[in-house]
Amino acid sequence: MKLNLDYYSEEKDKKPISEEYEEVLEKVVSCTTQDFSKTLDSHAKIKNILALSDIRENILNWYNFKDDATILELNANYGEITGLLCNRAKRVVSIEESKKYADIICKRHENKENLELIVGNFLQIDLQEEFDYIVIVGIVENLEKTIEYASNHLKENGTILLAVNNKFGVRAWITTKEGEKVIDNNKNAISREQLEKILENKHYRYYYPLPNYKLPNIIYSENCMPTISNIYRDLTYKDESVNFKELDTYYEIVRNNPENFRIFANSFLLEISNKEIPENNIKFIAYSNMRKDEYRIKTIVEDKEVYKTNVNEKSIKHIQKVKKNVELMNKLGIATLDSYNEDIIISKRVSAETLEEQLIRTFKEQGKEKFLEKIKEYREFLKQKLEVTNEIDKNIFTKYRIKDEEIEIEKLTFAKYGLWDLIFQNCFVIDNEYYFYDQEWCEENVPIEYILYRAIIYFNESKKYITDEEIFKYLDIEKFIPIFRELDNKLQEKIRKPLVWNIHTKDELDKSKYSKMKRKLEEKEMEIQSLKSELDVLKQEDAQKHNALVAIENSLSWKVTKPLRSAKKIIGRK
Repeated sequence: MKLNLDYYSEEKDKKPISEEYEEVLEKVVSCTTQDFSKTLDSHAKIKNILALSDIRENILNWYNFKDDATILELNANYGEITGLLCNRAKRVVSIEESKKYADIICKRHENKENLELIVGNFLQIDLQEEFDYIVIVGIVENLEKTIEYASNHLKENGTILLAVNNKFGVRAWITTKEGEKVIDNNKNAISREQLEKILENKHYRYYYPLPNYKLPNIIYSENCMPTISNIYRDLTYKDESVNFKELDTYYEIVRNNPENFRIFANSFLLEISNKEIPENNIKFIAYSNMRKDEYRIKTIVEDKEVYKTNVNEKSIKHIQKVKKNVELMNKLGIATLDSYNEDIIISKRVSAETLEEQLIRTFKEQGKEKFLEKIKEYREFLKQKLEVTNEIDKNIFTKYRIKDEEIEIEKLTFAKYGLWDLIFQNCFVIDNEYYFYDQEWCEENVPIEYILYRAIIYFNESKKYITDEEIFKYLDIEKFIPIFRELDNKLQEKIRKPLVWNIHTKDELDKSKYSKMKRKLEEKEMEIQSLKSELDVLKQEDAQKHNALVAIENSLSWKVTKPLRSAKKIIGRK
């Protein structure tokens, strides 16, 4: 890495140094490896995650840079995506105006031999070089001048890649405070109208990253707007600034009119060129951010095919395991839409009905009994294909140390090859035959009933019509649900990355805990109310008996017979 201070002026170095900067600097300096994500624990502050997590690279991790490319990066900041650019290009020139921030980049990317880091204000640096790509992330101030500068340093067929926040994105409507100071969320954002005015003499194409360009988990293209079925990915993350359910807002926008998503997307990513931009077939790009690094993959969905590949070097082994699962399915005679080429899993896109959709249609058209029968048919299919075994001394429960003395696991049907993600939404029905895709997971000696359990609990649409418990009862597996639930938790714990899991789910977990406490309180209040009602009835009965006794004592016959009762007592004593 080459550090260039020819354009640096200490007097003009005005970038503020915050508490966040000091924390990032400390983590970078103390890191003994090049994996700076490891400096973040599961309770890391969101600002530190935004500075150091390699999820930041997702914004361009999918992009098809041409071979031997040269890239200019403006406003490198902490060098969040600089490393990715170096891995994809022959030469990278990054410009950062602050020497202090540049010091962090130097430490972070000291092993990148193809990187030149220039310190200074890029608008005052006249580079005598043109680039294939110019990357601009997060710059809104003087954006018109920035685009003009980039255009002047772009090769004839070059591309500007711009990522900015949308002034009218859902998150931009939030009013927040830092201490007593109200924060203007529009100060680092720009509207689509303003952008297009700046780009009126350019060719450009939009993409829409969610939750935003900083931690993208999914990136939609102009060819594909979100749908109700896919908007429920982990799109929001825990942030003190969020004071309403962002995802629910997106759900309502998409439900009303998917085209409106273009207006309210949190961020924009644009390809900008002086010439016509070649068409591509990309629908959207999805990432598995919640997973541990060794399981993280990216999925690029195009018109006719879907491509899955590793996000990092660690997850190459996972892609290779998926290949083995494809081979296993072919061996077992299970139809699959997946194939592979080197380290890429390729799936055909089909327009057929999924098993999930077929089941819902069956319920609507033929009723509950036929719906349940079809689930039973699916169970028989699994028994037939997954090679049932009686050799269960070592099974998935013993592997994950799950034990319940009261449950007789020998009554379960164990599959030797437990492809445990054979859920209804991962299955198409073509000419009355099941075709599967997206089978990443396999364990030995897995109960077929557990595979069914997963298919049911992740079958969200069915819950409008029938409860999971009713389906479990029909399949006679309700007594096994506690160990299935525990097993599912164990498998998810093995896969998920606590850092990302916590920032995406903390609100939901807190809400869940609150809901449970609220439910318990309501139950206790109902119990108290019931006891109060019982007490009122007993008091009423007591009052009635007391009134009856008083009436008897005051009656004429009671008074007349009083001497006889007294005589009887005397005789009794004798």
